[in-house]
Amino acid sequence: MSFRQFPATDANGGEYQVIEFRDEKASTGPTAADPHVRYELLADGRPLVRDGNRYTTPGGELTLTA
Repeated sequence: MSFRQFPATDANGGEYQVIEFRDEKASTGPTAADPHVRYELLADGRPLVRDGNRYTTPGGELTLTA
């Protein structure tokens, strides 16, 4: 398992940190649909769903752009 951290912003310019977790043993490449990659907010661990360079909480209350 590896991870990386990167900045993202919301629609109001608020700054956040996103963490990407990757299971290197099972993953074959970096794709949005890769089941062995997950994204979370650093501040509180909320899961994020990736769509290109946009990350959204499952309930849609927060959308970030990286």
